[in-house]
Amino acid sequence: MHAVRIQHRSVRGLVVGAIAAALGAAVLVPPASAATGGTAVTEAERAATAAARTGRRVEVVTARTELTQVFAKPSGGFVAETAAVPQRVRQADGAWADVDLTLRRDGDGAFRPATSPADVRFSAGGRGPVATLTSGGKSLTLSWPGALPAPVPSGDAATYPEVLPGVDLVLRATHTGFTHVLTVKTPRAAANPALREIRFDLGGDVRVRRDAGGALRAFAGTAEVARGAPAEMWDSTTTTGAPTRSSPAGPGAAARTAPVATAIDAAGDLVLRPAPGLLDPATATFPVYVDPAWSATRSRWAYATSDNATNSDTTRAIVGYLPDSSRTYRSYFEFPTAALAGRHIQSASVRMKLDHSWSCLPTPTYMYQSGPIATTPRTAWAPALTTLRASASASACASATSPQPDAVMNFTGGNVTAAIRNQAATGAAAITFGFCACGDSAGTGEGDQNRYKKFYPDEARLIVDYDSQPGQPTGLQAGGQACVAGSRVALPTAPTLSAVFPDADAGQSLQTTYELLEVPASGGYDGSTPRLTPPAGSTVTAGDRSTTAPVTGVGTGRSYAWRTRGTDEVYGLVSPWSPWCEFTVDDQPPTVTVDPVTNPLPPQQLHTFKLRSPDPDVVTFRYGWSSPPTEEAAAGTSLGYPGRTVSVTLTTPASGTNVLYVAAVDSAGNVGYGSVVVQVNPPVTG
Repeated sequence: MHAVRIQHRSVRGLVVGAIAAALGAAVLVPPASAATGGTAVTEAERAATAAARTGRRVEVVTARTELTQVFAKPSGGFVAETAAVPQRVRQADGAWADVDLTLRRDGDGAFRPATSPADVRFSAGGRGPVATLTSGGKSLTLSWPGALPAPVPSGDAATYPEVLPGVDLVLRATHTGFTHVLTVKTPRAAANPALREIRFDLGGDVRVRRDAGGALRAFAGTAEVARGAPAEMWDSTTTTGAPTRSSPAGPGAAARTAPVATAIDAAGDLVLRPAPGLLDPATATFPVYVDPAWSATRSRWAYATSDNATNSDTTRAIVGYLPDSSRTYRSYFEFPTAALAGRHIQSASVRMKLDHSWSCLPTPTYMYQSGPIATTPRTAWAPALTTLRASASASACASATSPQPDAVMNFTGGNVTAAIRNQAATGAAAITFGFCACGDSAGTGEGDQNRYKKFYPDEARLIVDYDSQPGQPTGLQAGGQACVAGSRVALPTAPTLSAVFPDADAGQSLQTTYELLEVPASGGYDGSTPRLTPPAGSTVTAGDRSTTAPVTGVGTGRSYAWRTRGTDEVYGLVSPWSPWCEFTVDDQPPTVTVDPVTNPLPPQQLHTFKLRSPDPDVVTFRYGWSSPPTEEAAAGTSLGYPGRTVSVTLTTPASGTNVLYVAAVDSAGNVGYGSVVVQVNPPVTG
């Protein structure tokens, strides 16, 4: 019997590697620091103000990513909600749109998901590729050798009926790409020899390799574009009360499953050899579904099964023991945490949405911090459950008499908060939580069927209530003059004190506090040096400058030091102290003299005069033949003279008795005046 070649270039769940890489890099993006400027600051301030005014939380839109939303809270601070599955997509105009996988016709009549992280296109029928997946300029195409019928779209799926007698091809858009499955509807269809060995021609820009465990990896050059789990098939066996039934999306709770042998031939084609037992009408329940179970190259959630069997239905995350398959499930979710580095974590929790439970009475599910996810969508049994962080109980059974609605399960408590605080303290990039029906890491209670549950992966959220420790104050000024390390500001009067108070949470209010001391004669001071009464602090918006009233109780000729810090008014978080700033109150004018001129000077001749001041903080001298003097010269030093000096050269007046007026200006701005009488001989006539 000849194998029938189906040129179907199939990739079930094939997902763009570039998109997966982007997910791997996605992090919580907090409101920008006020020091950075830009729209994020404005948006965070707007959100914080609006939240306080309305009493409702307000989103910081500029902090939005495909996984995360950040909200300003009415009480202050922020809360970040981070998903494990992409929730939104950035459009060409920069705006975000929620993921909507409902298929819509494009301008060419083909079908595309309305909004998807992946660039996916499904054929409208006829010849040519049935599916095209494009990323980074590289495409993967999936083709059928003959003309395809027009598809029947329904939600995120397109069904191409009767591609073989009694066999449909179903393509379904996912958050990260697409899936495909062959649906064998009847025993007669299963007898078709074409289904004994199926060849998929994998084309476009990729070549596919099979690893030793049966996983498939698609490459464009050296770049991995997609990855698939070992292939699987399943039938439609069910039992009374079974929570789910088989579909093209995946096996039902009681379905029989079997691995599908795979190979990549010399031409790069994927060869599938379905298990004969699940195509045998004597043992299989139809429809039967055949396909490799492809998954994202880099997803943030995965499941594990106790027998390492593949579950093609990745629309649900399963936890617990299912007797129909004698299989135990655990599910793992990874959340990015890098953007929490250095932040204060007030509280943290994980919210899960329950789709189904075996029991109609609440039963527990346990959340552990775990080892990382090795592969997706299935990871080998099982990443280690290292630390129990929380548990929650709920039910959402499908009872025929009283079906229960979906339920929200919140995994909360100090242990969850402690885990996220540790992430923030270490700057770790991500945290993984494992969910199981086990009361301890040894699996106690995991065999209790009543604990079996199914969750929605795209509803998983890490919720972090956070705030930022205020930054160290900067831009210190005394009396409007900048403080410089190692120097002392001299001022003629008691100064005001001011600084800029940064906080990464723009728009937040800070309370300022000051310390003031008199510098001892030794010049050194520490925590034991007596403090004086500082000026009162005030409330300031993060990133703004705050200025005190003038300092009181300071004396002339004495030196002082001060520092400041800010306190977050939400959680009382305190910034580091600023550096010390020193100032001296000096309201005494400096002394200034001119070396005497003992003999009359000739008229209209250049003559050099030497100005002196014994005060070492003089910075400039002024001089001139009229009062007040206006010419200026920088003060310097002279060998052997302890004060400040300068030599200036002027043209003498015409004749007679004249006065040279001089002044000295110190660093506090005080001005001292002096003068000297200069006799000028009359001009010689003759």
